[in-house]
Amino acid sequence: MASLGVPRGGGGGSSLGLLVWLLFLWPQLCETGPASTGGEGRQQLHRQPLVLVSQGTCGHRKMRIIGGMPAPDRKWPWQVSLQINNEHVCGGSLIAPQWVLTAAHCIFGFEEYTVRMGSTLLLPESGMVIPVRDIVCHSFYDVRTLINDIALVLLAHSVNYSAFIQPVCLPEKNFEAETGTRCWVTGWGRQMEDGETVLPEILQETDQILLRHTLCNKKLQAHLGYRRTLVRKGMICGYHEDLKSPCKGDSGGPLVCEFNDTWVQVGIVSWGIACGRSELPIVYTEVSMYKDWIIDHIIKVSSCASAGFLILSLSLVLPLGLLVAL
Repeated sequence: MASLGVPRGGGGGSSLGLLVWLLFLWPQLCETGPASTGGEGRQQLHRQPLVLVSQGTCGHRKMRIIGGMPAPDRKWPWQVSLQINNEHVCGGSLIAPQWVLTAAHCIFGFEEYTVRMGSTLLLPESGMVIPVRDIVCHSFYDVRTLINDIALVLLAHSVNYSAFIQPVCLPEKNFEAETGTRCWVTGWGRQMEDGETVLPEILQETDQILLRHTLCNKKLQAHLGYRRTLVRKGMICGYHEDLKSPCKGDSGGPLVCEFNDTWVQVGIVSWGIACGRSELPIVYTEVSMYKDWIIDHIIKVSSCASAGFLILSLSLVLPLGLLVAL
């Protein structure tokens, strides 16, 4: 994990051509219809960001302590790997027993996807692999600007929670994490922008300092010498003082913050100009802006199944608190 997976363009960083190139890290083949198949610093909570029936339903880790530090294999139990042919494509997060949240730019048409979870290792024998039944991309996802870069993945069956598999909490609608909040991003992406194409076998993590979209937009505009709005409402940014950031392969993964001992997903890794440059923030889809969309589409997809499945799905929905592409 070095930075977002954005290809390096040639010549003039301020040109429109370079910007467009940067905004097409991956082929964007996701269906535009409503559904397509195939130092963890704690923050003081000023406004309640969660929608929870029970405070114990999400955002908590069941960890062993080794040498005074959390055991890595239980540290981020909501992290999943979205895969094609057993190869890691993107990250994602478990938000309910049968639902995973990821980025729309991670979806390549009608490929056969699986989800690996329950392990920090990208090894054939690690964790469990679950087939994907359905994928829902945001109907207004824009490949050019990466607006609405969000997708829901419906697993073929529900998973049982354990010390290694837990859902992350989602924020309430329009909750805004403040600039300066320190959060964490995780993934199996490249560790250097121009480094080996082989992804790390062990899940990587780095902290990020949040920037609201208006300030982030100004920083990127200044760097590119460009006046057009780049970072819009529905996006949030993060950076690290020591040149650490998500990179290619981290797309779709969760950006999480700890509020009152509960982990909340505030962002989805989306895009960036380059990996590991402190002056260039990474851009995330801001999850709170899509809380209604998440709930509505879980219900819509569930309503296509049997009445019994619908009742089960509703019981799962209610507890939800609900770069260039990586």
